[in-house]
Amino acid sequence: MIRDVPRDQWLYNDRGMMKWLGYFLSDHNQDMADKKVEEVPTHRLPEQEPEVIDRILQDSWQNSKQITLQLNDDGYLNVYNISGIVIGANDNFIYLQTDQMVTINVNDIRHAKLKEGSKLI
Repeated sequence: MIRDVPRDQWLYNDRGMMKWLGYFLSDHNQDMADKKVEEVPTHRLPEQEPEVIDRILQDSWQNSKQITLQLNDDGYLNVYNISGIVIGANDNFIYLQTDQMVTINVNDIRHAKLKEGSKLI
C-alpha cells in the first residue's frame, strides 16, 4: 500500500536529497583537524601500579568524576591521553564516556589521574 500525500499537505518542508549529502567540506576538514590533534603523542608520565589505577577508576565510576588516562600504544613508543568518565566495566575492559563511548583494556592504561574540580551529575 503506497500512501501518496500531496506536497501541500506535508507536515514539514522536505529538502529531498539535500539532507543526505553529509558533511560540508569545511565541517569535514575541521573534524579531521580535531582528530589529528587528539592523536598527537604526549610526553610519558610515570607508569603506575595496577592498584593505584584501579582506585582512580573506581573513584571516577562511583562519583562521576572526570579522569585522564594515558594509554600505551601497542608496538610503538608513543603514548596517548584520553579524558572522560568511567560509566562501566566488564572483565578487563572499562567503558569511558567522552564525546562518544570508548572501550579500553585496563592492561593498556599506563597512568590515570582525576581532573581537579570535575564532577558531572
